[in-house]
Amino acid sequence: MKRTGTVKVPDGKLVEVTLTGDERIESARVTGDFFLEPPAARTELEVAIEGHPVTVDRETLVEAIAAVDARLIGFDAGDLADATLEAVR
Repeated sequence: MKRTGTVKVPDGKLVEVTLTGDERIESARVTGDFFLEPPAARTELEVAIEGHPVTVDRETLVEAIAAVDARLIGFDAGDLADATLEAVR
């Protein structure tokens, strides 16, 4: 099943997460009008989201996302976790 969650960060950027999977997040695609440094870190953020059960809690997602060595510009790990949770619920 394909699901999408979107967060518009106040005074920030749009973050959208599209997920596939039923019991577990099989694949994640992170898009939006944000910037990352380095840009290639988007793939690492997607990998950090993948593999979690769809019942994952926010704290676990934030920890996994924050562990990626990237500078998130216009959003933070919590915003990406919130978009992910919107997609799975």
